[in-house]
Amino acid sequence: MMSETTGRNGTRMANAGLYVRAADCYRHAGLVGEAVRCYRLAGAHRTAGDLNTSLGQYREAAVDYQNSGMPELAAWLLVHHAHDPAAARAVLTPLISVHVHGTENPAAAAEAGLRRRLVLARCAVAEGAALDSVLPVIEAACTELADPTIPRDRFVDEWAVALAEHAQRYDQVALVFAASMRARRPGAAQRWSQWADRVLHTNLILPVVPTAARRGGRD
Repeated sequence: MMSETTGRNGTRMANAGLYVRAADCYRHAGLVGEAVRCYRLAGAHRTAGDLNTSLGQYREAAVDYQNSGMPELAAWLLVHHAHDPAAARAVLTPLISVHVHGTENPAAAAEAGLRRRLVLARCAVAEGAALDSVLPVIEAACTELADPTIPRDRFVDEWAVALAEHAQRYDQVALVFAASMRARRPGAAQRWSQWADRVLHTNLILPVVPTAARRGGRD
């Protein structure tokens, strides 16, 4: 016989599945608001966040990403798209406090650390800091992206580019893409070409440093 606990869990899972199916139907019917509501009821907060982001509803998406355990993404949306650095800092402040007092999971802290630095740098620029203040964190992003032993963090990659672009340091944008290309990250050259076409309205090719040269050797 099914226990009461198992029964409750089974009911919750069944309800979640029904809500997701309803959300998908609403989405296909163009009833986006209802779709978001059902995704949230199903606990599919990241899906709700992705949908709100696609609609430009950044504050709503930030709430969804926080609920899905992605506070750095929530904070980035608030500062970079909703232009609200105070709200972004409010999302990150409790996490920074936890990190300082040593109670945050070390692995999670290491993964999120560079993301947080990028968000905080974006906040600082939005609040009037010198544009060159972004250089140290962009350098840190380049170091990580150039290391092929570190899996690509899409957010570090994209936010470093966006931060450098916002600071009008296109040379730094090129360095970010070059770092990814040195690590031979898939799609890096294509992303650079698309960025150069969109922003600089030209087709530029970044040279790839040969492996021997990167290691200090000779051809």
